[in-house]
Amino acid sequence: ASRVAHQNMAAFVTLLAAALSTGGEPTIPRACVAPHDTYPFCDHTLPLDTRLDDLINRLSLTEKPLLMVGRESPKGNISRLGIPEYDWGGNCIHGVQSRCSPDGRCPTSFPNPNTLGATFNRTVWRGMGAVIGVELRSIWLQGIGENHPSNLPHMGLDCWSPNVGIQRDPRWGRNLETPSEDPYLCGVFGREYTLGLQNGSDPRYLQGVATLKHFDANSLEGNWYPDGTPGGPLNRHTVDVNITQYDLHSSYLPAFKMSVMEGGAAGVMCSYNSINHVPSCANDWLLGEVLRKDWAFRGYVSSDSGAVRDIYMAHNYTNNWTSTVADAVSAGCDIESAPWGSAGPWRTGGPYIDWIPTAVAEGLLQEAAVDAALRNALGIRFRLGLFDPIEGQPYWNVPPTVVESLEHVAQAVDATSQGFVLLENRGNFLPVVSGQSVAVIGPHATDRTVMLGNYLGQICPDSNPDCVLPFFDAINTSVVAGGGVAQFSHGCTVNGNSTDGFDAAVALAKTADIVIYIGGLDGTMEGESHDRIDIGLPPIQVQLLKLLVAANSKMVVCLMHGGMVGVDDVAPSLTALVSLGYPGRYAAASLAATLFGETDHAWGKTTVSWYKSSITSDFNMVNFDMGLAPGRTYRYYTGTPVFPFGFGLSYTTFDVSADVSSIVVAPGAEKNVTVSVKNTGAHAGDEVIMAYFTAGPGVIPAGEPAGQIRKQMFDFTRLHVGSGETEKVVFSVTADSVNLHTASGEVVRWPGQYTLEFTNGNGDPAGTANVVMTL
Repeated sequence: ASRVAHQNMAAFVTLLAAALSTGGEPTIPRACVAPHDTYPFCDHTLPLDTRLDDLINRLSLTEKPLLMVGRESPKGNISRLGIPEYDWGGNCIHGVQSRCSPDGRCPTSFPNPNTLGATFNRTVWRGMGAVIGVELRSIWLQGIGENHPSNLPHMGLDCWSPNVGIQRDPRWGRNLETPSEDPYLCGVFGREYTLGLQNGSDPRYLQGVATLKHFDANSLEGNWYPDGTPGGPLNRHTVDVNITQYDLHSSYLPAFKMSVMEGGAAGVMCSYNSINHVPSCANDWLLGEVLRKDWAFRGYVSSDSGAVRDIYMAHNYTNNWTSTVADAVSAGCDIESAPWGSAGPWRTGGPYIDWIPTAVAEGLLQEAAVDAALRNALGIRFRLGLFDPIEGQPYWNVPPTVVESLEHVAQAVDATSQGFVLLENRGNFLPVVSGQSVAVIGPHATDRTVMLGNYLGQICPDSNPDCVLPFFDAINTSVVAGGGVAQFSHGCTVNGNSTDGFDAAVALAKTADIVIYIGGLDGTMEGESHDRIDIGLPPIQVQLLKLLVAANSKMVVCLMHGGMVGVDDVAPSLTALVSLGYPGRYAAASLAATLFGETDHAWGKTTVSWYKSSITSDFNMVNFDMGLAPGRTYRYYTGTPVFPFGFGLSYTTFDVSADVSSIVVAPGAEKNVTVSVKNTGAHAGDEVIMAYFTAGPGVIPAGEPAGQIRKQMFDFTRLHVGSGETEKVVFSVTADSVNLHTASGEVVRWPGQYTLEFTNGNGDPAGTANVVMTL
């Protein structure tokens, strides 16, 4: 990780230690206070299971589901026992999704996960989780609610985040919420986020709760026909995803598995879709066999909002409400997130509340299953320290000043510049030379909102985006500081038809020394509940870009997007091309500093394959087979992408070499490969080294689907290297490094020879070192 990231983390830890030692008596309602402090479940010296049994045994059957429902019944309280309300499920995708505090402090907002993934930086990911965790505690203590028009009660302490599903298809509307197409990278992201969020200064308790979503194979919003053409009845609520055990275990489950088994995630959200004919939230194989038995999961499972309803109403898996709730609870869905209630957030209702007592009375549901679900759900509240004496609990003394602190903002800024990806830089056009006239053109030139992405906390205290710096303003500051002048023109809208702004934009481009174009997509084209149909850059922008290139070839194009953007129509004529993802609150200043070479801790690598725009004709959006020709993601794709997974340039150049040419690894043994990274250019810079393996001929038995894998990542690191300097990084290689899966989904390590590739991903032979591994 970069030195800046480490310095910021050290400053954050210092601030947190000081912050946790201060604070007044909390004013929010809490459990186990007089006259309700004498119950055995309030005795923190008793074992947790004993306390849970005591509390559950005091609840009536009608009271139990009140503690198992969010949204339509967000109070989660039993007043006669002194159990206060609890709001299940605030979102924290890239910051706490709450309102600002009364004194104007708003939750720190990081880039969206598709930008964060491009940093390839574990320190950034864990650091963001830690920021979210401590800010969540402060926001909860202040009684601040979710950033939602329903004015829900104050935030709970479980985050419905992170989203660790793979980016299976570039058309998926929610690609911006997840870090990569690669299951290993998604797993590391989920693990680090979880460790940062849940593990704070007090090892006795959870700081917050990570809730992994959407479990599982949830990468279709809608609407589609079975043959993959748009406009049909299949969407995230209705689709029945048919997946082989091989694809499930090798592509769709690994990120969840790593986040649970290595990160200790205490929450999982089951998805809307069915998997092999069984809705996820009624799938006892998925929630019971895989999650709790195979992975030893010890936490709670929540449905996605309305997913229990979908079991009956969308999938027709059941034919009445009592069977629906019986199947969901019995399968292991502990918390039902109901749809937003039409009567407002204080309405008491939802399938669990309405039908669990009846399902038990009719013998469809064992009350013991209800108690087991309660044990999982209430266990989270106990593990958060909400039923223990608050004296000596640091988490009950987190001050308001940690929210949007300077240290937290510095971490978000650092993450932003590391997440930009330099896809093209002909003739070393970038960084921009100072003292020039600059034309800033494009539909996002003065944007304050699209850059923020989705699932946002309140960004500015007045609910307007006026505190967000636009791209042009930041670029203008850098230009003027260097003795130049900048002007802007939008040229066109994101996806309209009007060419009215073309003439002014072209005229401005002709008079400028260089052009910086800020364009791409927005939430009207991709997002929750809607997928893209066409992955190309919107035609109106392609038309404008061609005119601009003809007017001034010295142009850098910067694109905001969730899924990759088909740029094959314009890329060959561009001098420089930058992928921004949805870069968040601090994007403008970070981009200006990066383009003008004001930081040497910039640039990441693309975490998805950039295909040609026509690739959608080869991929059926409703088909989840990873290896079906031409193959999905870099692991299976047999074509030539425009930009491959892991690609990303820098302002300098690097040579990569390994200290060995071959190794032999015995089962249970470990061998280290030391990789040297030499900066051969004039600029200091960050570099990412990725480690892949490829099975040699004859290693994988004939007929095994793993034979279709072209290569697979097993490790990566980010490091900073000064100009002319060499840094070394050690990769640990074991038999597990080359894990594959059989057709039945079992993990296997086939003996034989493998090629290990240690590379910066840029296609230059000097940037890659190969090592032969014999297992």
